[in-house]
Formats: sequence, structure tokens, C-alpha cells
Amino acid sequence: MVKRQLPHPAEILELMQFKKPELNAKKRRLDSALTIYDLRKIAKRRTPASAFDYTDGAAEEEISIARARQAFEDVEFHPSILKDASQIDTTASIHGGTSALPFGIAPTGFTRLMQTEGEVAGAGAAAAAGIPFSLSTLGTTSIEDVKATNP
Repeated sequence: MVKRQLPHPAEILELMQFKKPELNAKKRRLDSALTIYDLRKIAKRRTPASAFDYTDGAAEEEISIARARQAFEDVEFHPSILKDASQIDTTASIHGGTSALPFGIAPTGFTRLMQTEGEVAGAGAAAAAGIPFSLSTLGTTSIEDVKATNP
């Protein structure tokens, strides 16, 4: 018969990792979001209904958005475990320009419904990520102001 015994604290100390409590409620909510659907739930709870519905919806019967979501769901990743990924190049050529990633920020009208800085914030985020930004014809910021943020 084997006698049970508690491990010595010094033996398990390196395995125990205590996380400091996050006092910032916004950061705590966002840190708990693991998927885009989690972020959508947070936005739905915290955004006025008209602004959320405008941003979340699509035209007419929403066929295009349903197809786009299905295409996204159909993507499968096949990870290679323990494979060196430090030299992977994600740059792509988009309309003759270079992008750090193979996508950009698509045009969205009335962006200030969701963020007070509107297109300037989106253009700044795109510039920081090294990806293209498209200004909508229903944008709330002038082309000149967007270009000043992200030439």
C-alpha cells in the first residue's frame, strides 16, 4: 500500500502562478473575450441598439453577410506543432501596394456611431498594423483628415 502525502511547497512553487486581479472593468471584459462572437456579445450589451444594429447588420435579406460568415467558418487551420514560425512572411500585395497582412479595413459608413474618432481611429489602427484602410462614401471624416492620419 502506498502512503499518500502532500507535496512539499518548494516542489510545486514553480507550478503555481498567481494572477494579479484586474481592476479595470473594460480590460477585464476584453481579456475574457476569446472569440469574435464573445466581442460581439460585449458590444451588444454595451452599445445603444440603433448603433449596434446598424454596425452588426447588412443590406436587405443579409445574404452576403451570411455567406461571408460561412466562408470564415469554413476556414480550417492545420497547425504544425513545434515548427519554427519565426521567419514566416505575412506581407501581401494589394492593388499594387504592400500590406503587412493579406487583408485591410473595409469601408464602413457612419463609423462615429461606434467610436467618436470615426474613420481617423480606423485609419490610425490600419497604419499601426501596416494594412490598407478604405474610406466609405458615407464616411464621417474628410479624405484629407484620413490621409493625414494614414497616407
